[in-house]
Amino acid sequence: MRSTINELLTKYKAVPYTEPTEGGNFYKVMSQQFKLTNGVIITREFLEKRSASVVVAITTDGNVLCVIQPISLSAEGSLIELPAGYAEANEEANQVAIRELVEETGYIPESVEYLGKHYQDPGSIKEPVHVFVAFNCKKKSEQKLDEDEFITALEIPTDVIKTLMNEGEIKDANTFIALAKARLANYI
Repeated sequence: MRSTINELLTKYKAVPYTEPTEGGNFYKVMSQQFKLTNGVIITREFLEKRSASVVVAITTDGNVLCVIQPISLSAEGSLIELPAGYAEANEEANQVAIRELVEETGYIPESVEYLGKHYQDPGSIKEPVHVFVAFNCKKKSEQKLDEDEFITALEIPTDVIKTLMNEGEIKDANTFIALAKARLANYI
């Protein structure tokens, strides 16, 4: 089965046919042509952005650290999320996870483990989201928020996290995927 999947992924791979063009502010809106295996050339628009990291932070009490903040583009206006953010220049994915955890919550982990990566929307975003789990997190400082950030950090027991996931209350895709990866690894 694995070889069949790999063959199909290779067979249907779209190959860049032209260089991207750019526009936009926070994200670069790009347009690029791709040549498919049958010779057809298609044009696709996509958002170019920096890679991101999300961290499932588990406290010394076994709770999961979540944040709630205003989300301007969500219908709800705010969501339950995990600490996450975009990479700065030359910053490794694990550094992003730890920096965002400290900035958004003031908690510091004893250790961090990589759980893999995923793509938010592979049809329109090229860069991955890296997922980490942080163990034995302890509150060591106040939040270090940017001027335009308004974030509340809270510890949520794992049974409540599972209920929130099962009932559809976790609506942020990166948060849901990261929590699912942590559940599959039996960390929560």
